[in-house]
Amino acid sequence: TPFTTRAMELTQLYNGLNLPELTIDERLDVLLHVKWTVKEFDCALTREIVELIDREADMLNRGRAPRMLEGLRKRISSLFLTFIETPEFNPEAARFQIVPMEFEAYLFNKLGTANARAQMTT
Repeated sequence: TPFTTRAMELTQLYNGLNLPELTIDERLDVLLHVKWTVKEFDCALTREIVELIDREADMLNRGRAPRMLEGLRKRISSLFLTFIETPEFNPEAARFQIVPMEFEAYLFNKLGTANARAQMTT
């Protein structure tokens, strides 16, 4: 199905982001593909991923050592994993969620209200 194909492409991009021994050109190519993929959507998460990708590409073009970019790469990888796991961006991810996102929002709203009441009484 198209959703399965999309999920496979996202997984390949994620694996590409985490490959350790890429040349600068190969790394820039992977970053560019990830950037195009996330730019299909406009939200805070995708804007942050694009900003971090631009930052890494700039540092690579300036000749920074890959060792100096480890933290930035972990952030990009982590945010892209969040992107992959979100059903709005990857409909196939909804099949693998243990607790539906709507239930988590419901619990958060209930707990948030209960915590606010408890703090007001103390």
